[in-house]
Amino acid sequence: MIKNMNSTLYEELCKLRDQMKNDPRFIKLHELDEKLNQDEEVMKLAYQKEMAIVAYEDALNHYGKNSEELKKAQQNLAKCKLNLDNHPLVKEYYLALQKVREMDRKVNEKLFDEFQTKEVK
Repeated sequence: MIKNMNSTLYEELCKLRDQMKNDPRFIKLHELDEKLNQDEEVMKLAYQKEMAIVAYEDALNHYGKNSEELKKAQQNLAKCKLNLDNHPLVKEYYLALQKVREMDRKVNEKLFDEFQTKEVK
């Protein structure tokens, strides 16, 4: 009986997975992810942000917390992150990601809400 229940549960979870993978929100996110990884400007901005992170971490390790070097590295990191985040393709990706996360939240709520609201005694 348990084996049969596990088999049925597995089949239902596979159906849910397939439905989610075929959802237009998920498909859009996947398409945008591919576009992001192929866009030279986005890749350049992402690389600049990564290099700014490395420079900031180096400054953090080598200079005092109130040093001018650290402040400059922090400002450069903020600028690089803002440049990346403000790219139209990245903005579109984040919006699509938000929609997929909302879908995930609703699925989790439906599946696990009963377990999360009960108090442990």
